[in-house]
Amino acid sequence: MIAIAAMSLNRVIGRENKIPWHLPEDFKWFKKLTTGHFVLMGRKTFESLGRPLPNRTNIVVTRAPLKLARDPQFKATFGPARIGHWKARLGRPYQLGFERFTARDVWLVRDPRKLAAAFATARPNRELFVIGGAQIYAQLLERCTDLYLSVVQREVEGDAYFPEFEDRWRLHDIPLRTADFEVKHYRRIDV
Repeated sequence: MIAIAAMSLNRVIGRENKIPWHLPEDFKWFKKLTTGHFVLMGRKTFESLGRPLPNRTNIVVTRAPLKLARDPQFKATFGPARIGHWKARLGRPYQLGFERFTARDVWLVRDPRKLAAAFATARPNRELFVIGGAQIYAQLLERCTDLYLSVVQREVEGDAYFPEFEDRWRLHDIPLRTADFEVKHYRRIDV
């Protein structure tokens, strides 16, 4: 798994379920990196996007996947969603596996750690990007091998923060640098 995030100098990643800056170059970087892959996010992050990210399999973590899948307003806004039961799907040819997910699918899951374990076992040809929010990063960052962190070169006010990670990661390179932000590519030390 790979985490991808953007944070300000004071670790802010969001304010009132929105990104507190507008950086088109960072959006282009994010799109280039994640297109064609799986993107895993929390429900609030998904809803803040306003629609599923195109050309990516959107996996949404929610405490009530069945209730959300049946919610008429959710269906009207985001289209149909499927419930993920990852353990049951692996190793059984009659059930849907990771390789058969399409870039149009929206999957709702309850436990991101079970999904991560199933993904590690299945090893599909596409990457799984963890894209937020704060609770999801806190739960899954330790399972990620790489982190692409866009550091916005200013402090902003916010209510969601990126977790402390620096003691377990090393800077690998800086693949993109602009006047407003730089993308730092980290690798976990124990990998």
